Amino acid sequence: MEKFKISDLFQKNSIRLSFFITFVGYFLFYQYADRILLIQNILLPQGVNVVVDTSPPVPPSQMPYPLWGPFLSVTTRFFDWAITPLSLGISFILSFLVALNVTLYISLFTLVKMKSTHRLAVSLGLLATSLSCSCELFTALIGATVSNIPFLVSISFMDTLGETLTVVAGVILTISSLVIASEITGTNPFSWVRWRHGIPLALVFTLILFLTPDLRYLFLVKLVDGTLAGGMWGYVLSRRINLSDKVRKLLLIGSIAIISFILLAFPLISVTIIEVLSIVSGVIGAFGYLSLKPWVRLGLLHLIGWSLIMPGPISLILGTPIPFYDIVGGQAILLWISAWIFGTPIAWLAGIQYLQFIRDKMTNYYLPSTHDLRLRNEGYPWLKWFVLGGIAVVSQILFFMTHSAYFLDNNGYDLIFLETMTLSSTLLMVSGLVLIGYGFYSLIKSKYNIPKINTKWFAIGSLVYAIIEMLITKMMIIAPNGYPYPPVLLLTYGEPMYAPAVTIYVPGIIGFYFYPISVLALIATSLLAGATIVLAYQSRNKKMGSLTAIGVLTACPACGLSTIGYAMTIAATASSELLSMYAQVGFTLASILILIGIFLYVVRKAGNTCSIDLNKMR
Repeated sequence: MEKFKISDLFQKNSIRLSFFITFVGYFLFYQYADRILLIQNILLPQGVNVVVDTSPPVPPSQMPYPLWGPFLSVTTRFFDWAITPLSLGISFILSFLVALNVTLYISLFTLVKMKSTHRLAVSLGLLATSLSCSCELFTALIGATVSNIPFLVSISFMDTLGETLTVVAGVILTISSLVIASEITGTNPFSWVRWRHGIPLALVFTLILFLTPDLRYLFLVKLVDGTLAGGMWGYVLSRRINLSDKVRKLLLIGSIAIISFILLAFPLISVTIIEVLSIVSGVIGAFGYLSLKPWVRLGLLHLIGWSLIMPGPISLILGTPIPFYDIVGGQAILLWISAWIFGTPIAWLAGIQYLQFIRDKMTNYYLPSTHDLRLRNEGYPWLKWFVLGGIAVVSQILFFMTHSAYFLDNNGYDLIFLETMTLSSTLLMVSGLVLIGYGFYSLIKSKYNIPKINTKWFAIGSLVYAIIEMLITKMMIIAPNGYPYPPVLLLTYGEPMYAPAVTIYVPGIIGFYFYPISVLALIATSLLAGATIVLAYQSRNKKMGSLTAIGVLTACPACGLSTIGYAMTIAATASSELLSMYAQVGFTLASILILIGIFLYVVRKAGNTCSIDLNKMR
């Protein structure tokens, strides 16, 4: 049977359609729910239909998350759409993860349904899929609706909550996608895990328990975290201690009794007692929990996870947080949101194990074949990477041309705003250049069959070239003296791709100066030069002289152009911020293009490769 890949799923039109619909639907939902896209009747001056503005409605430092960074708004009579690189990036990433997650769940459920041997398998599979998938969606949805929560009045709190939930949603969705993909392909990403590996994890959860602030509205966090930590310690101990089933059941009952006591006596006991009792309940409960039947364990996990999750959504529906003893108002918000965050991975784990149980007990599961999912040539797949990368780079250059003060004017804007603008624009340009580089890689792979390169010599060649490149371009200086600044200096704002920058040096020994465009250029040119040199030497039995000479001299064009670019950008900085960025990006791209040309020349002349045309191989 051919090896099945997740990418093969997306050769089916139905899978593509479900992914596209989910992606677009969640993207629009996120924009609307987070009040980035406002759908309403807007009164514009007579004769004006569209207004494009690059100035935020309030001072940039007061803009809410995720509307930080370079700002653009499009206003019509029907909608107002605020756009920043950060908001677009978060929207795209979360939409992609949600769409991928939903698509994988649909595929897994379809496979279970096709091979079910029990009439309940389909119904139970649908229930398990819904329960598991809804956990990720709940977290992703709450991350989108933070700005609409009626009982949040502090902008700083809303920003912090939005950032936290965005990270939590991204992590959970990513892990979920990896696990569901492994279920579909039949691989086990955690096959390396052994019971002894539970010790470091137990230590981590125990450390988190004692580092969490001793605040009463975080007691649920401490209770859950302590129980998890104790459960992991109990799991490790259970591998070494043999107990009868009767004793295990008594320990489980004791664990439940301790948890019930903590919940009932909460106003009367201290946080320290809660920590100790939660660990004890986890340790003794692990023995009894592992002795239960699988479906009972799954039921308990679902009960615990959803008991922590549901008060949060209910509070949103009610418009006020549910009180818990004397915890009300803002403290109740933190109580239920923190419980929501901790409950989500528990409920998700229960759903995944439920699907595995159905697959193992109620289906004749097999890996799908790729016979009907043959990869098809898409024509010019590399072109989309060029276009996306080009848009990212050009848009930020144009924005810098018209808003250079947003990056450089320390008198007009606070430091946090300047740093945010610089980092956002730089990240977008770095992403664009990486996409362009991947487009070149895809183009070369589609046209040439590149021979295998010796990994050891490739690493040595790339490293040697990188050192030469750093010396010539002054990224590395030997024996620096007379530098009056601290040994480590971080420049946090400035021109995109020139900042953030860091200077590191040991007086009289060595010094380094790194900034984004120099690091990107160093990586790209070093890898290309290393590959070219190694290919030339590997082909020394065929045209050794010319190929070796070309491989060794590969460093000259890149280093030469980098040196010229370095000198010109220093001169340009004194007269124009724009010229410095243009010069650096332009000369870097020129040196990389020359290296690509030499690399392709060596590949074609090596004698053991050939050009291929996928369009003729259908």
